[in-house]
Amino acid sequence: MKLLLFADLHLDTRFPSAGPVRRKALRDTLERIVDLAQESDVDAVLCAGDLYEQDRCSPSTASFLRSAFDCPVPVFLAPGNADRYGPRSVYQQVDWTPNVHVFSSGELSPVELADGVTLWGAAHVGPGPARDVLDGFAVTRGGVNLALCHGSPPGDVAITGLDHAFLGHVHTPEHAARYTFPGNPDPLTPGETGERGAVLCTVNEDGSVSREVVDVSASRDLDWLDREKAFPLLDFDSVAAERTVRGQFVRDVLADPSLETTLRGRVLATGLRALEGR
Repeated sequence: MKLLLFADLHLDTRFPSAGPVRRKALRDTLERIVDLAQESDVDAVLCAGDLYEQDRCSPSTASFLRSAFDCPVPVFLAPGNADRYGPRSVYQQVDWTPNVHVFSSGELSPVELADGVTLWGAAHVGPGPARDVLDGFAVTRGGVNLALCHGSPPGDVAITGLDHAFLGHVHTPEHAARYTFPGNPDPLTPGETGERGAVLCTVNEDGSVSREVVDVSASRDLDWLDREKAFPLLDFDSVAAERTVRGQFVRDVLADPSLETTLRGRVLATGLRALEGR
């Protein structure tokens, strides 16, 4: 069985500069992922959460997602903490095509991918940080058992009875024997490390998984000289959430209506360098 895994695309992410260009690139990356799935003749596409930013998601993004996933390949979506499942979420508002399955329970529930192969998926259903969905879980089925969810794995996935877990939330790619973090497929901040992209996963009869990373980033097609203008030096939204001096600084600068976009980016970058560690 062949699966295509991705996570943490973060559509509608807020960028301090070149926002429209960057957000358009994220959409293009998703279209590349769906195209790759069809070209590679995979059995299913798996998204391990944070597909979009719920607090900023626009109606046009909801329409785009429905159109993007309208394809001959089964698509399984496991909402994360940024795109949590709930009454106001895109997951409930969109009239998805029949090939799309959205996991809606906070507990892992099974879907049969093929004879003897089960995919267990779960959703984040409320606000708050990503949680360990696999903690305390135990497989109740025979055959090959896989998981799709958003959060950190337990110390040993094997104790759950799962053969492999496909996970989101950690943006640095990690390919372990029993789990895979694909990382974000398109750059969100400069300086990201690790081979990231969509991951072609071949599930063997014994439940082991072999992987191939495919670069699908549309942002990497942008002129590198323009990237320093297009990308923030830091994830400013994450810093703004901190209860620190620099967190308050970022909140104040982002809220200042007198600063145009380019100047705001310069002020944030300069100030954060001065406030490093505070």
